[in-house]
Amino acid sequence: MKFKIKNYKITKFKGNGFTLVEVLISVSLFAMVIIALSQVYISVIRSERIAYALLNSENNIRNSLEIMARSIRLGKDFERTGNGRQICFQYFLDEHWQKTCYRFNESHDTLEKLSGDGGFASILDPQLKVNHLQFYIKGGTLDSQASVIIVMEVSTSVKQQEYLFNVQTAVTPRLLGVEILEDLEE
Repeated sequence: MKFKIKNYKITKFKGNGFTLVEVLISVSLFAMVIIALSQVYISVIRSERIAYALLNSENNIRNSLEIMARSIRLGKDFERTGNGRQICFQYFLDEHWQKTCYRFNESHDTLEKLSGDGGFASILDPQLKVNHLQFYIKGGTLDSQASVIIVMEVSTSVKQQEYLFNVQTAVTPRLLGVEILEDLEE
């Protein structure tokens, strides 16, 4: 068996491709663009998480305020005590009138409701801190409706940043000529 070796001609590369320097520069530019875009993406994700946490806090405040407003709307014989930091009234539930109270607990920075066992329980998310809560009662003569005004400042902390929510609402009880008792501490 005989092997024949053919002559191969080596031709010089004519420069139709990229040089090593051009490839390194283009890869470096591509990497810098990708790093910049990833930083923007991470920033957007962080902002979205903060916005979602604040939305949850706001919804919790609104739900608690709506529950409180609904019971005030169906209440009677309102009594404001503790310099306006507590309101108690009669609320119709389970076919009889029972006493219901809402108060600002300054030692725990929370909004509390009188529970069935006679103690108070918080009605807000534990992450929310009530900085200020005030109840006002306007009107309420025998021929006019009373209005219970609730002013509340709540704060929450998200990613070591504190955010404030200032909420104010007015609730008019449905019963005409409800009795209003004011404390004498003011």
